[in-house]
Amino acid sequence: MTAVLLAGAGPAAGQQAAAGAEGSPAAEDRIAAVLGISGDPAYGEYLGGECVTCHQQSGASSGIPPVVGHEEDYLVRALVEYQLGLRSNQVMNMITSRLGEEEIAALAAYFAGLDPD
Repeated sequence: MTAVLLAGAGPAAGQQAAAGAEGSPAAEDRIAAVLGISGDPAYGEYLGGECVTCHQQSGASSGIPPVVGHEEDYLVRALVEYQLGLRSNQVMNMITSRLGEEEIAALAAYFAGLDPD
């Protein structure tokens, strides 16, 4: 995935959730639905090949925040908020628009299970 996933990694362009995103009923319902799915890390690894073209699998950051080693619920929230347009980044909005709930759960399970180098 190209661009930014993580708002908690520090304020930077494209990282912050839109005003009012916290507590959005649509977002909270979708996040809860995804968190109710047991993500398949192997499937997440397969899907994550596109993500690591920009987000370094080592956990290093060179202007694009890392996705490795964050909690599943944090990663799910970020992906859902990009998907719903509550976080603004053209590339992430486009990429997440084509993800289903099982794919988001799988990506979160995979990246949460990795340790940064």
